[in-house]
Amino acid sequence: MSENLLAMSPINADQVHLLTDLNVNVVTPQDLNKTLAPADVTILYGWKPDIGNQLLNTTNSKLKWIHSITAGVDSLPLATLAQKNILLTNASGIHATAISQSVIAYILHFVRSLDVAGKNKQEKYWQPATEAVPSTISDFQYVVFGTGHIGQQIGRLLQALGGHTIGVNTSGHPVEYFDETVALNQLDDRVWKADVIINVLPLTDETHHFYNADFFNQLKSLFLFVNVGRGPSVDSEALINSLNDGTVRHAALDVFETEPLAQTSPFWEMDNVVITPHNTGLVRHFKKAQLELFLPNLKQFLLDKTFKYNQIDLSKGY
Repeated sequence: MSENLLAMSPINADQVHLLTDLNVNVVTPQDLNKTLAPADVTILYGWKPDIGNQLLNTTNSKLKWIHSITAGVDSLPLATLAQKNILLTNASGIHATAISQSVIAYILHFVRSLDVAGKNKQEKYWQPATEAVPSTISDFQYVVFGTGHIGQQIGRLLQALGGHTIGVNTSGHPVEYFDETVALNQLDDRVWKADVIINVLPLTDETHHFYNADFFNQLKSLFLFVNVGRGPSVDSEALINSLNDGTVRHAALDVFETEPLAQTSPFWEMDNVVITPHNTGLVRHFKKAQLELFLPNLKQFLLDKTFKYNQIDLSKGY
């Protein structure tokens, strides 16, 4: 029996052939109710709330598996999926190279004083070499919250450039590319005295507003806070206050509590903040990479209804 895959993310003709060769029938949202009834969709490739929830609420739905084309799955109704025994996989790892390189760019921007150079250029000011001496990556200690695919790639690049890396995960277990690791519920001075903190944690009930006023108040003097994880993990008001009072000297933010970021947000006016529009994980060949990550799991699923990697624990949210 063939599977019916509803492609919420565009798939080109060559990619469709790869799927049909596996005896998978590929349909688009426009095909629903024309060539395929919603109840007959068995695999959902990509998630959009309107159609996704329609499928979940369809009587006698045959939906078995949803594949998220992003790493984050906090926007999906995980409790409903668990109740209906629907499997969920994500694209964890697909963003690792792009995001880790973006993080290094953020760090170099401030460590090598490119922020100052940009301001000086606007003012046509030739700054004397003795006035401000930049640092290097190897001068600093880095704490990475989240030691999965993305966190490990960040750690690898930082180590290659001489940085001392500390990883934070749920249990404090050792992970490659981290000189030390700390448990999320046992943070100590290695975190509070860090020079750079990088967030790549998934969004769960436990990590919502994890970076709040209590967190920032424990920092000694943070050179740079980077968020390429999830926007709601950070209490924006608490971070703004910490940037204003100097507890946090700089920030590089790719994700925010509300997106797009409101024009009234104080972040826009801060010279010590770099803002990117939730795009650090994007690359030109992204759609091709998405399917290449999906195919091995699809082949395994067709064999025995299991996956090679990236299955989400619906009770944990990652």
